[in-house]
Amino acid sequence: MNEKQWIEYKARSKHWNVRISFDLLHSKAYQDLSNGPALKVLNWFHEKIRLHIIKRKRGKNDYQIIDGDISFTYREAIFRGLSSQQFSKALRELHVFGFIDIEKPGSALKGDWTQFTVSDRWKEYGNPNFKNKEFPRSVHWINFGFGGKKKRKKLRYEKSHLA
Repeated sequence: MNEKQWIEYKARSKHWNVRISFDLLHSKAYQDLSNGPALKVLNWFHEKIRLHIIKRKRGKNDYQIIDGDISFTYREAIFRGLSSQQFSKALRELHVFGFIDIEKPGSALKGDWTQFTVSDRWKEYGNPNFKNKEFPRSVHWINFGFGGKKKRKKLRYEKSHLA
């Protein structure tokens, strides 16, 4: 997301409403969140949830959440006013308390960002049957195997002395 896309997104989403359930607001997991940016990021994740409106008679509507992967990049967090360290800490805290799950870890390559899903594990937080998932390790180390500065320097040295 570049700056132009961010400005378009802000203009498009100006009249949106964010729905957070009463159960979530008064849950033990929500009360135990200690990091201020984690609360902001949680609200931004709820902004990204897609809803399908099921229309009924006389103006009563039901909402159904469309399950899907949510992408939230560090660049977007910076546009929203968080540093990369704040965003990283917020993601870890939201994962520990069960608000989000990481569907596919990204590799820090262009176009390969982390895919998240909004989880319901927070409902069991504080109970003995709470499923604590491990935060996946970053896979950006893959990029370092394709050659670095030292490797290129060594190859140049070998080419020049072998010729």
